[in-house]
Amino acid sequence: MTISAAVLGRPIAHSKSPLLHRAAFQALGLHGSEYASYDLGADELEAFLADHDQEVGFSLTMPLKEQLVELARAHGWDLDDTAGLTGVANTLVRSASSTAVANTDVQGIVRALAPGLTTSDTEYGDRATILGAGATAASALLACHELGITSIEFLVRNPDRARRVLELSQRLGITATTAPLRRIEPAAIIISTLPAEAVPELQWSPDFHSGVALDVAYAAESGFLRAAEAHGLIPVEGTVMLVEQAVAQSEMFIAAAESQNAEAELRNTETADGGDRRTRDSARRAAITVAMYRALEDAPGPVGD
Repeated sequence: MTISAAVLGRPIAHSKSPLLHRAAFQALGLHGSEYASYDLGADELEAFLADHDQEVGFSLTMPLKEQLVELARAHGWDLDDTAGLTGVANTLVRSASSTAVANTDVQGIVRALAPGLTTSDTEYGDRATILGAGATAASALLACHELGITSIEFLVRNPDRARRVLELSQRLGITATTAPLRRIEPAAIIISTLPAEAVPELQWSPDFHSGVALDVAYAAESGFLRAAEAHGLIPVEGTVMLVEQAVAQSEMFIAAAESQNAEAELRNTETADGGDRRTRDSARRAAITVAMYRALEDAPGPVGD
């Protein structure tokens, strides 16, 4: 089995997606598989996808994430809840019978935060704070919902721009409020969805005892995370989310390629019992994860999605 995939966006030269996905292909022995990159604007996406119908799938970064959801709705493609609810998507895959669109940033955030949540203070275990209210904040909101959060405070400069995440919060049954981007009150989860240069110096409540803080920006040094750590939170760098969302994408690419493959390998996979399939999938995810983290550690220079 071989896989042909690519990352799309503008600018795209900084993207680490080729590095990560090629490392996964190599780790799994998918020789002959290819992962390219294309510089593409939103107005070019529809024509590009029509002209490149042989690729199994694509990773998409800005400014294409919202456009992909619009195209999925227009063409009747399968729209995963992660993309349908947030209104943004970063993954397209083509199986034997359908085209599917998803937002693996949500899984990336969940997987990045989950390990540290076992130490969270139960007093604030159902609360989260999200810095920002844009597209990434919507992904962070859905991830918090999956992690059992029932109350979220959005710290924003302009409350009018928070309408989107407040409406989504209501749909999810989450109590949501907005506050100025000045002070962070105790919560189990703190997520900054702002560019590194847009995060001001913040006041932190002295009542923090534990929690997890994620900075989705991939800056070499995060003042936000250093402050969080100083107040007793477990810091999680944006590179963790970067890898974990890419792992989820890789699993989707492989599943789609398997569905297109009519050789004995696929037939054996389809006839294997559930336990064997789960064991295989778990081992494969572990191999992909190790390969991607190792590739990122060995790569010089700044990182980006």
